[in-house]
Amino acid sequence: MKLVRTGLLLPAAAVWLLALLATALPATTPAAAACAFGAAGWLLLRAIRRRTRGAALLAAGALGCGALLVAVVWGDAHRHPDGLVTGRPATVEVRVDQSAVLEGNGRSGALTERRMLHGSIVRAGERRMDVPVLLFADGGAAPIPGSVLRVRASLHPAAPTDAAAVVGSALSRPTVVARPPPVQLAAAALRAGLLGRTALLPGDGGALLPGLAVGDTTRVGADLRLAMQDASLTHLTAVSGANCAVVTIGVFAIAGALRLPRTVRVLLAGAALAGFVVLVTPQPSVVRAAAMAAVALLCTLRGGRAAGVPALSLAVLVLLVSDPWLAWSAGFVLSAAATAGLLLLAPPLAERLGRVLPHRLALVLAVPIAAQAACQPVLVLLQPGIPVLGVVANLLAEPAAPVATVLGLIACLLGPVAPLAAGAAAVLAWVPAAWIGLVARTTARAPQLGWPAGILGAVLAAVLLVAGVLLLARAAPRRARRIGGGVAVVAVLVVIGAVSGGAVGRFLGTPRDWTVAACDVGQGDGLVLNGGGGHFAVVDTGREPAPIASCLARLGVARIDLLVLTHWDADHVGAAASLADRVRTALIGPLDRSASTVLRAALVRAGAAVHQARRGDTVRIGRLRFDVLWPTEPLGDLGTGNPASITLHVTGSGASVLLTGDLGEDAQNAVLAAGPLPRVDVVKVSHHGSSDQSPAFYAAAGAAFGIVSVGAGNDYGHPTRRLLAILRAVGTLPVRTDQDGLVLVSWVAGRVRVWTERAVTADVWTPG
Repeated sequence: MKLVRTGLLLPAAAVWLLALLATALPATTPAAAACAFGAAGWLLLRAIRRRTRGAALLAAGALGCGALLVAVVWGDAHRHPDGLVTGRPATVEVRVDQSAVLEGNGRSGALTERRMLHGSIVRAGERRMDVPVLLFADGGAAPIPGSVLRVRASLHPAAPTDAAAVVGSALSRPTVVARPPPVQLAAAALRAGLLGRTALLPGDGGALLPGLAVGDTTRVGADLRLAMQDASLTHLTAVSGANCAVVTIGVFAIAGALRLPRTVRVLLAGAALAGFVVLVTPQPSVVRAAAMAAVALLCTLRGGRAAGVPALSLAVLVLLVSDPWLAWSAGFVLSAAATAGLLLLAPPLAERLGRVLPHRLALVLAVPIAAQAACQPVLVLLQPGIPVLGVVANLLAEPAAPVATVLGLIACLLGPVAPLAAGAAAVLAWVPAAWIGLVARTTARAPQLGWPAGILGAVLAAVLLVAGVLLLARAAPRRARRIGGGVAVVAVLVVIGAVSGGAVGRFLGTPRDWTVAACDVGQGDGLVLNGGGGHFAVVDTGREPAPIASCLARLGVARIDLLVLTHWDADHVGAAASLADRVRTALIGPLDRSASTVLRAALVRAGAAVHQARRGDTVRIGRLRFDVLWPTEPLGDLGTGNPASITLHVTGSGASVLLTGDLGEDAQNAVLAAGPLPRVDVVKVSHHGSSDQSPAFYAAAGAAFGIVSVGAGNDYGHPTRRLLAILRAVGTLPVRTDQDGLVLVSWVAGRVRVWTERAVTADVWTPG
C-alpha cells in the first residue's frame, strides 16, 4: 500500500481549520454538515466524469469536513445531556482517565496539593452519560486511571472549545465505586514501582526520569519546569511522540533480528505500542504519534512503506474526526507541528546548510531548527519570547532522551521480576536524565529573544515560517522565492520595531527611583521593595513563575536579599520555589499544611536562611527597615491561613508603607488591638480588595494610596464595592494592578509619587 505523497496534506489542514471553527460555533454545524456532504457528492461526480485528480482531492476534503461536522454535532449532544445539572452542587460518578498534582488553594484557602482529574462523568443521579470533565479535588491518593469515583462537586460549563465540557470542584472526598480494568491496574503497578525505585535518585535526574519513561511529572518542581520551558525543552519533561517511535522501532528491530515473519513483527510492534499508550496514559502528543505509527505498521503489513507526510495527515484526519476538540489541544498542535516541520522543513534546510557545512552536521542542525520553527507560531501564544539557546539546548539534550526513556522503561518492566536489575537500569537511566536537567538549567540562564506577544506575535511567526518554506522549496518559482524573501525581511523589521520600540518605551517611561513595586501577577500578590545599592526584598510571588520572573527582570532584580511569604495561599507563594535559588533570607508565617513544609524545605535546600516571623521582629535591607506587626504568638482563636498573614511596616528614606497580606476584618481589628497602627503613605490593600475589611484599620493607617493587587476579570468580584467605599471614606486613592498594570511608588523630596503602567487610576475611584 502506498499513500499519495502529499495528497492528504491539504484535506487534513482544511479539516483542522474546520474543527477549530465548528467546535467554537457548534450551533452552526448541522447546516454546515449538509452543505459539506452536498459539495462532496457534486465534486465526486465531477471527478468520475472528468477523471481529474484535483476534483477527487476536493471531494475527499469535503467528505472529511462533512464527517468532522457530524462528529461535532454528535459530540456536542453528548457533552450537554439533559440529565446533567450545572451551577449547583451535584453527586456524580466520574471515570478517571488522567490525574495530575498541582499546588492550589483548598476549600480552606490554604496552600495545599490539589489533584486535577481528567475524565468523564458516567452517571448523574440515575442517568448514565459520557461527559468530558475536568475535576479539581483536594490532595490524597492518586486515583488509578480507569477508576470510577463518586463525588459531590460544584459543576460549571466549560468554554465550547475546551476538551472538557464541564469543570468542577470537589466538595467531598471522592470514593472509589468501581476499580479499573486489570490492564490499567497492571500499568499503575508498574508506574508506582518505577516511582518507588527512583525515589532516592538525587537532583533533577531523579525528578525527570519518571516523566521521560512513563509520563509521571509529579516530582518536577516549579523551578525545574520553568528552566525546561526557558530552554525550549518542555517536550522532554514528560512522554512525547518521540517515545512512541522509540518503542515501536525498537520492538520491530528486535523482532527483525530474531528473523520473525513480517506479520509477527508488525503484531508485536503494535502490541508494544498499545501497551505503551496504556502505561503512559493517552496524552494528546502520544495519541498523535501512536496513530501515525499505526498507519506505518498497516502499510508495512501490506508490504509497502508509508511516506511521512501522508501518514501524519491521515493520523490527524482520523483523530480529529474521532475527537474534534483535539484541534484546540496545545500538546496535540505542537506534536503535529513539530512532526510536520521535521518532514517538510528539515530535508531542504539540511540541503541548504550542507552547502557550507559537513552533511551530517547540517542534518543535526536542521532537525531542531525545523521543529522549533514549525512550533513557534503556537509557542509565542503560550510564552512570548524565543530562547536564544533553544536549538543548542535541544542539540545537547535530545541524544540523551531516548537513552533515558529506554533504560527507564527497562527499569519499569523488570521491577516485578528482577528488582536488582531494575534498580541498576534506573541508576543508569538517571545519568542521561540528569544531563538533560543540567543542560536545561545552564541554557535557561541565557536571555530570551524579544518577540511580540499575542496574536501579532503568532501571525508574524507564521508569516516568517511560510516565507522560509518558499525560500527553501526547490520547486518554488523564482518569483515566489523573491516574494518569500521580501515578506521575511518585512516581518523581521516589524518584529525588531515592535520589540525594540516597546523596550525603549518601557525603559524611558519607567521611573528608576522607585521604592515599592506592585507587579501584575494576576489574581495574587507580588511586591518588590528597593533598598538601594542593589538590595531588594520580594513580598509574595503570585501563583505562576512567569509573571513574577518577568517583573523582576524588568526591574533589574537578580538577587533577592529578603523573601517574605506572608501566608501559604497559592496565589501568594505558588511561584516561590522558582525563585528559591536567588534568595538569601526568607521570612515566613506559621506553617499550616504539608505543602508549606515542603516549600520551606525547598528554600533551605537552595541555601536560604529561613526564619518564622513574629510581632516585634525587625529586618534591614539596604536603606529600608521592615518591622513585623503581625502575627503574634500565640495566635489565639484566629488560627493560621489568612488571619496569620505577616503584616509589615516598611520605612526608610522617607518611605512609609503598610503591607497586609490577606488579613480579614477580625485579624485587622486584632492588629489594632495589639498596639498603635502607624500612619503610612501607602497601604497594600488586604486580600485583593475583598469585602472582609475593617474600616477602622484603614482609617488608622490614613494612607494616601492603596495598592490593590488583583487579577483582571477574576471570579471573586475583587475589588468589591464595600472595599472601594471604605477607601473612599478614609481618603485613600486605590491603584489596581488589573487596570493600572505595574505600579511603582517613589518618594521625592518627602512626597509620595505613584507611577502606573497604564494611566487608568481615575476609572476605579468610584465603585462601579
